Amino acid sequence: MFTPQEMHQINVVVFESKLDEVTKAVTQLGILHLVRLDEEVPWTRKMKDSNAEEIGREIEGLRDRISVLMKELEIKEIPRVTDDESINKFTEHDLEGITAKVGLLESETEELVNNRKELFVRLKQLRGIFSESAPLLELGIMSHEEKYRFLVVRYGRVRHNNMEYVNEKTVPLAAVVLILERRGNEDVILLIGLKKDRLKLKRILREAAFEEIKIPSDRDVNAGKEAMEGGVREKIGMIEGEINQVVLKLDDIKQKNASLITRYYQLLRVGELFVKAKGYMKRTNKTYLFSGWIPSLRIDLVKNEILKAAGGQAIIEIVAPDEVAGVKEGKVKVPVLLKHPNFLRPFGMLVSSYGMPDYKVIDPTFLVAISFLLMFGMMFGDVGHGAVLCVIGWLAGFRNRKKSDGKNSAMLVGRLAFYCGISSIVFGVLFGSVFGVEEIIEGLWRKPMYNVIYFFKVAIYFGIAMISGGIILNGINAIRQRNFKALFFDHAGVIGAVMYWCGIAVVSAFLAGRPVPAKLLAGGIGIPLALIFLREPIIAVVTKRNQRFEQGVFTYIMETVIEIMEIVTGYLGNTVSFIRVAAFSLAHAGLFVAVFSLVSMVKDSSGGVIYSALILLFGNAVIIALEGLVVTIQAVRLEYYEFFSKFFVAGGVAYKPIGMEDNLDQ
Repeated sequence: MFTPQEMHQINVVVFESKLDEVTKAVTQLGILHLVRLDEEVPWTRKMKDSNAEEIGREIEGLRDRISVLMKELEIKEIPRVTDDESINKFTEHDLEGITAKVGLLESETEELVNNRKELFVRLKQLRGIFSESAPLLELGIMSHEEKYRFLVVRYGRVRHNNMEYVNEKTVPLAAVVLILERRGNEDVILLIGLKKDRLKLKRILREAAFEEIKIPSDRDVNAGKEAMEGGVREKIGMIEGEINQVVLKLDDIKQKNASLITRYYQLLRVGELFVKAKGYMKRTNKTYLFSGWIPSLRIDLVKNEILKAAGGQAIIEIVAPDEVAGVKEGKVKVPVLLKHPNFLRPFGMLVSSYGMPDYKVIDPTFLVAISFLLMFGMMFGDVGHGAVLCVIGWLAGFRNRKKSDGKNSAMLVGRLAFYCGISSIVFGVLFGSVFGVEEIIEGLWRKPMYNVIYFFKVAIYFGIAMISGGIILNGINAIRQRNFKALFFDHAGVIGAVMYWCGIAVVSAFLAGRPVPAKLLAGGIGIPLALIFLREPIIAVVTKRNQRFEQGVFTYIMETVIEIMEIVTGYLGNTVSFIRVAAFSLAHAGLFVAVFSLVSMVKDSSGGVIYSALILLFGNAVIIALEGLVVTIQAVRLEYYEFFSKFFVAGGVAYKPIGMEDNLDQ
């Protein structure tokens, strides 16, 4: 719980003939965190890379094509069955068959999909014509296109035997041709289309020997309107029928091939995973070499599975981190695996937001959980508000247990809100506050509004405890990393800690009116300051090297003095910063006072009961939403800047094993 899981490096050499089986075993285990040998083992840079890059590009392109095909056919991916072993039996030879089948399906659907798109465009345009022209029909059909913003309107005569040509040429366009009446061998027509097609329509009418007619002023407007509406609706109905026919054909293709297409997609996911794993490998003429990190508890399992897949023909080396040259030199990072129980996962999210701890650094998640909840509860202590947070948190974090895998950020935030709600309820009981009313229950502790100085002291002592905890953790980290310079001379090292604790004793004695012992000032503060000032010469003597002031003695003195001032003011600022815990507990109570004051002002007026209820409801909602957010930010700030700054060493590499399940969940 307090340290990352112990890791070991594994180095494997297998014959090329056994590579596919070993790769499958590694990916199915999902335990091995593969590393690039070029970066960690310099001598492997002369070895050849695996030939996986070209196949990877082919798989990626094929997956993209299948994704497009699934989108066009509206195929939703079928969830993978975890015990379907046939999915894991992907080989490079499968690519040829998949490519051929996908090509056939693409050619079969391409024309239908394009036709459907064109029909939808025409349908949209016709509906646009109808919506624009319908209101204007009330005023009569006008043949002058300048009267319309988007439409071209033509009214005139065409020979009857030319109408077939006009209809044929206007079918692909968003245009309506209405035959209003027959006059001998001529048809009187009305053509309405989009202005973007005006040149095409002009050419069609010219080639059909169209003769324009001026619309008579006494023309039957209603007849024109009915003809217009009927013609547009008829053409819209025709296009909708064509769309339905195309959709039926696409549905038929979908029904026949959905399972096959989905299977291909999953197979290619597996293929991508194999290629990704092979991309970490180096090869000789007949063998492949790869390396990675595994949790120490899983060593036997990984070794046995690799040997089984390789038919016993594999060389496996297990190396502890301290024995890896790159780790000792600080050039190679050991991946970090933090395993938290469900309760700690939301707080693990807070820690990882600050940074991934280094492999040899203490994991502070448990301490963060305790301190965060204590600070939040003290700043937001109320039984009613805590209950509201619990309900919200439960709905967001616990209600859907099927998705409770610890990876959903919204779920983790919900659980964090739930735990904060419980803390608020506990402190609400201690303060005796239920939705700001302090007469319902008798508090078990003191009330912040009537014990201001007391709660300021509590906040300061809590801050001292947290800072001291950070100093202790810094010492433990320095010992684990064998960094004895940091253990003693770091700003949160032993010397700084002695100075800080003695400074607290001096201030406490002064505030209590007691005399401050001179020995305490000299030994507890003076000597640590002198040791920090002489840090570099002392280290030079201990390490038996010559001390050189490259920028001059005066520069060294100035830099050291400034550093000492930063340490002193830093500790002072860090400690005083915790006063905000008490300040926000007072602010929480003060907001209730403001709400109740407003209620007392309106309760005796007309409709006072309703206004009072609305003020109480709205006021509590504002306090929960606004102050809850502010309190959370303040608690996080105190964790990051006052606590983490004393010991936390970020820059760790997260443990990310290559595994089948993670890949198929993408």
